[in-house]
Amino acid sequence: MDNKDLELYSEEILDNVSKNVKKYRVLRGMTQMDLALEIGMNGGAYLGRAELRIKNHHFNIKHIAKISKVLDVDICEFFKDI
Repeated sequence: MDNKDLELYSEEILDNVSKNVKKYRVLRGMTQMDLALEIGMNGGAYLGRAELRIKNHHFNIKHIAKISKVLDVDICEFFKDI
């Protein structure tokens, strides 16, 4: 696999994580602000950009771990293709 393929693969994973965070957040009836505050962020702006992948914003593994606990979703679920 070359670097271009690896880059595309990693972008797909980031997109899946973002879509799944939004899916499970909405299923739990939480706003972006609610979730952001629960995981220790000061506001919902970054979380919103990461959910939509605006300007290549994305969640890091620490965010995903915290989100997994707050939403009570197995962390593996965030990496699944929608």
